[in-house]
Amino acid sequence: MSIFIRNPETERKVREFAAMDGLTLTGAIDAAMDEVLAKRKTAKPRRTMESMIAANERFRKAAGLDKPHDPITKADFDALYDYLDEEMK
Repeated sequence: MSIFIRNPETERKVREFAAMDGLTLTGAIDAAMDEVLAKRKTAKPRRTMESMIAANERFRKAAGLDKPHDPITKADFDALYDYLDEEMK
């Protein structure tokens, strides 16, 4: 089996890589593919929207944010605002 590289820039890169490590062209392509495949196999899979929603739900449950709570009162909000106002001074 053979691979025919039609792109001159790709051929130049393979030859440069082969020269760096003293490899044949076949050896260079094989080494490069070994590196890429190893990285991809150990890389974390891309997160999906479903996995992010599930992680958010796990966090909310662990933090107790999934339970109903009383809305903040004006007095509570004013106290928080006053506290932050003092911290900013």
